[in-house]
Amino acid sequence: MFKERFVVLLCIFIGIVEVGCTAQSSQRAKASSSSKIKTSLSKASSTSKPSLAGKILSTEKMNPDIAYKVANKKTVFYYNLKDYGSKDGIISDNVTARGSIFGATKKYVTTTGTYFRVFSYAANGFENAKSPEGSADYISDNDFGVVKADGLKQFSTVKSEWTYSQKQPYYVGNPYAHRIWSAPANTKHYTYVSHVFDRLVSTQLYATKELVTYKGNHYVYLETAKRSLGWVYKSSKTLVAGYYRDPGKQFLNPKGHEKMVMKKQSKKSTGTRVDVNDSTALSQRVYQIRNKKRHTLRILTIGMDNRPIVFNFKNGKAVRAQTYEYWRKPWKKITSKKKLRTHFTVSHDFDEQSWSTVHFYKQKSKKMVRVRTYGTDSQATIWIYRSGKVRFNTHMPKDVASYPLSDFK
Repeated sequence: MFKERFVVLLCIFIGIVEVGCTAQSSQRAKASSSSKIKTSLSKASSTSKPSLAGKILSTEKMNPDIAYKVANKKTVFYYNLKDYGSKDGIISDNVTARGSIFGATKKYVTTTGTYFRVFSYAANGFENAKSPEGSADYISDNDFGVVKADGLKQFSTVKSEWTYSQKQPYYVGNPYAHRIWSAPANTKHYTYVSHVFDRLVSTQLYATKELVTYKGNHYVYLETAKRSLGWVYKSSKTLVAGYYRDPGKQFLNPKGHEKMVMKKQSKKSTGTRVDVNDSTALSQRVYQIRNKKRHTLRILTIGMDNRPIVFNFKNGKAVRAQTYEYWRKPWKKITSKKKLRTHFTVSHDFDEQSWSTVHFYKQKSKKMVRVRTYGTDSQATIWIYRSGKVRFNTHMPKDVASYPLSDFK
């Protein structure tokens, strides 16, 4: 009897265990099935909608120096082809992009049409002169994504260009008003300042060709006798037409018995940085004519801004000062005894950003005259002593934005 009950209880226990195992196995199967369904739904929901741009059939590289402008009011720029047609994928509409010039880097032909990968033209001035394409800022700041090809129209950034039959001679007048560019701003996909005039003020320059931009501005292409330089805005104030003349001979006109001495600021003294607004890398110069008794008769100073000032002396005192334009035309003559004993200012109000002060020392002083030029950011000084000694200094504050001179030589 006991054995029979034991067998019955054992069978019941085994049945319960089997039922429990079956239930757990069924629950696991359901959970696994549910997990698969959720995963499938998750994948389905994460898959983006098909792009309205269609399937890409071919891609092709394009010349970014072929320029485009917005063609119509329907033009819209998207981040990429996948986002094309979606509101969240819009970078810009035609209103904000209408004033820009664009270059295309890639052409996509798809099942729905032709699309361009584009960016806006950039004129970066003094920055990224060596490797503009490698600049992350350059890429991100100018990226306009993709646009349908019919949303743009080809545009010529240059109205006309021609080469001179003969080289046209020039020399530097105002060295800081304009710089030399890789190409006129916004005529190519990326332009920048390639040279400055600071170290070229005594160099004979030649213009070999000229172009007119879409805005009607004239630029000339400059060279020296040995190398090519680049494009500069055509201005009679920046470039003086003709062959370079030594300013000492031109303004001091030394006579047969007179000896002229020229002293030039050392390159080390000017520093190795380029100031965006001034010509701080320009070496200042002083030309002196003294008689046999070593008395100063005439002095010519050329400051940081390349402006000539001529002084006439008699018995150690200034009796006249003549100031000139940067392009070497007479400007103002100072004969006032009071000014020639104390100081005066050389400034063309509102026309130029540089100006100079001239200070005369008393006859008991070892110093004779000081000429200090003030730029927008920097200043440079010339001291002339009665002994004939000359001292130069150029000062640019450390917090002023500047760039290595080596990039612009």
